[in-house]
Amino acid sequence: MTLANRITMLRIAATPLMLYLFSLENLDPFWIALVFILTGITDMLDGRLARARNEVTRFGTLVDPLADKLIMLAAVISLALRSRMPMWVAALLVVKELALVIGAGVFLFSKSKVTPASNWGKSATVLLYVGVTGVILGINGFVYLVVLGVGVSLIAGLDYLRQALQK
Repeated sequence: MTLANRITMLRIAATPLMLYLFSLENLDPFWIALVFILTGITDMLDGRLARARNEVTRFGTLVDPLADKLIMLAAVISLALRSRMPMWVAALLVVKELALVIGAGVFLFSKSKVTPASNWGKSATVLLYVGVTGVILGINGFVYLVVLGVGVSLIAGLDYLRQALQK
């Protein structure tokens, strides 16, 4: 397994840790935000590392976005359950991600091609990471960045669908 794929797997392993930290009532939110930010850094690092070392793998191309979805959904759902953001925001993101994963799965089995991340998808990821980090830390107004990130994420999903249908 390549170093980049190990980093991706570490991000997946961080999801239960983050959920555990969210479950602790009196924990300083700084620690949750730190784990979340570190997963964001590893998200940037693993792809760059794979490309720099010429170790881009099908496994990494498929599992990296799944790792992103797991950590993001864990954070957004946890925040919604704590009433730190509207439940409809979490629900919309969950529905969009499920549709994307199911659609990608169907497409992969029928065409066996992977659609690379688009600028819409990358922008949505940045907005969501910044917004969710701000909400975790209790910074007023950052929930609007999450809402914007979800909106851009929906556009990215439609763009992925358009790309997939053109192949």
